[in-house]
Amino acid sequence: MATSTERTKVPPPAPAPEGGPPEDRGTRRLLFVLLGVLVLGAIALLVLLVWLLRPAATAESGATAGGYPIQVVTTIYGYGDEPNELVRTPLGVTFDPDGNVWLSNTGQARVEQYTSDGTYIRTVGADGPGKLYSPYGLAVDAERGRLYVADYGAGAIQVFSTEGGYVTHFPADDQDLEVFGPDGFAPFDVNVAGGRVVVASHDGLYFFDETGHVVGRWGYTHKGANVRGVELGMFNFPDAFDIDPQNGRFYIADSLNRRIVAIDRQGRWLWVSGRPDSKGKIRGFWQLPRGIAVGADGNIYVVDTFRYDDEGMGAGHIVVLSPDGELLSEFGRTGTEDGSFRFPEQLESGPDGLWALADRENHRVVIFRLLTPYPGVDELEQPRYEGMLELPSDVWSTPAPSPAPAG
Repeated sequence: MATSTERTKVPPPAPAPEGGPPEDRGTRRLLFVLLGVLVLGAIALLVLLVWLLRPAATAESGATAGGYPIQVVTTIYGYGDEPNELVRTPLGVTFDPDGNVWLSNTGQARVEQYTSDGTYIRTVGADGPGKLYSPYGLAVDAERGRLYVADYGAGAIQVFSTEGGYVTHFPADDQDLEVFGPDGFAPFDVNVAGGRVVVASHDGLYFFDETGHVVGRWGYTHKGANVRGVELGMFNFPDAFDIDPQNGRFYIADSLNRRIVAIDRQGRWLWVSGRPDSKGKIRGFWQLPRGIAVGADGNIYVVDTFRYDDEGMGAGHIVVLSPDGELLSEFGRTGTEDGSFRFPEQLESGPDGLWALADRENHRVVIFRLLTPYPGVDELEQPRYEGMLELPSDVWSTPAPSPAPAG
């Protein structure tokens, strides 16, 4: 019979398995797993970084697919913070040879000059002789040191020196106003060509000499009366035009006919892009072209105010055409952030690759550069343009008047 001592004796512990306690092995296994996870994560991050830094792919068509091409340099909201110091509903812009920007602060009934970095210089037309009412298009004649302001509200071109002083107005006081036809004279845009001041009004382009008298007109006349209309050779509220200094071509945004017209310096219609409405409905490509400018590359840049697009890539407010009317690119998103526009108006190309655009409903003028390559045209936009380009065979405006005498 076993004794009590024998019954309570505790047996010695079993020897530990070879390799150490079980908890040590588990810890090491967990460490190996965590190390593996970290290595895999590092590899994944490296692969992601390489993918993000990969070169941009080129389009299969052979043209390089460009990114959003508008690089904002500065945005002009006014010269102060008070309500009367702000830009309101600007309609027109231009550059002078020094790279300064002139803008039509239409909602404040004046014109202002700024440096290209947005520093305020001066105001013209706020009061006194040459007081402005609804300034629109602008042009600087560097040779004569003049600023021409198309004031459609006053029905006049107000002329200032580039130093800000008032000079005169067009038409001259003794001009027979019947020359402007039944719609009267409402200047939308102004430019200088061959020493003549050229102005867009309701029914076409009017050429003035330096005394403020009409010496020529491009438009349509029926039975001795100026006529607006939709036929080739007619205009219907051309809001903007520009002249190529290299070949003398005029490019006109014939706004209410929803088309772009190219005319040579003799008055011959070279091509027409777009078509007028039919039965009150838009049936062409253009929505409402209200700004146009010739770029340093010779291409035509059209501001289509109603061409809304949130992305602004392949479609958008700015449409680029070749000198022969070929559709090259579209971009310019709708919005309020930098590089976006709301109801954009006139556009101008300036020195050193700068551009300016009157961003009407954002109450600002945007100074920017355009980065190439431009985005290709959206696959939905390109078919819409097909069939829009027409080459008139024998359509002429009245030949332009001879250039102004030298000196």
